Amino acid sequence: MYYIHDMKILLLQFRPDPVMAEHERELVVRFSHRPASEFVSVDATAEPLSVGLLDGADAIVLGGSGDYLISRGDIPEILSALKPVLDEARRRRIPTLGICFGAQILTHAFGGRVEKDESRAEVGTYLVTKTEKGSADELFRDLPPSFDAQLGHKDHLTVLPEGAVHLASSERSVHQAWKFPDAPVYALTFHPELDQDGVLYRVDYYATEYKLTPEIVAGMKAALRPSPEASTLIAKFLTLFA
Repeated sequence: MYYIHDMKILLLQFRPDPVMAEHERELVVRFSHRPASEFVSVDATAEPLSVGLLDGADAIVLGGSGDYLISRGDIPEILSALKPVLDEARRRRIPTLGICFGAQILTHAFGGRVEKDESRAEVGTYLVTKTEKGSADELFRDLPPSFDAQLGHKDHLTVLPEGAVHLASSERSVHQAWKFPDAPVYALTFHPELDQDGVLYRVDYYATEYKLTPEIVAGMKAALRPSPEASTLIAKFLTLFA
């Protein structure tokens, strides 16, 4: 495949489990349609975080996490170290995409609010609906008015950062996507890097830790649906902005 130019894409990961970290990296690379060599993975739970990480970066992807909750006040030192990095990335207009936990980090870092509500948890495939502004947004405009996406969260974005543009909602969680109008910064509660197989793998992997009975696992798997439109967004984000 021919690429217009080589990129340096920072993948900031918040997964201390190396199996899950590698699974996330593989999926992000696959759905980016970019070479794996363009991705620089940073284990944000173990490696130093400084503005120097941004040197030469064409884009940033903040990944998810099955280990931490913003609402619980987890990893405060990491979030504190990350804040000036995200501020500087926005100032430099480096394209930044936050996915699930990454979206929660962006929301928290820029003054929004993240709260836990397990009664509205979304694990599996859910319908996401664009807002009016989402329909006009260049990243979202080619998606249908509503589309299936894969989700896995119990923390919710309850207040968006000042100036953020609300792009999409679901029935259970109103803030499924937002962006800043002054910089290419996007936050997605749903997982554009996950397809049905990716969700199946994670359900099986976490079943014991999350105390999921065989009946619950079977029901979750039976309810999964394809999410082809959502899966286009990482590649499109990089094509539009990086």
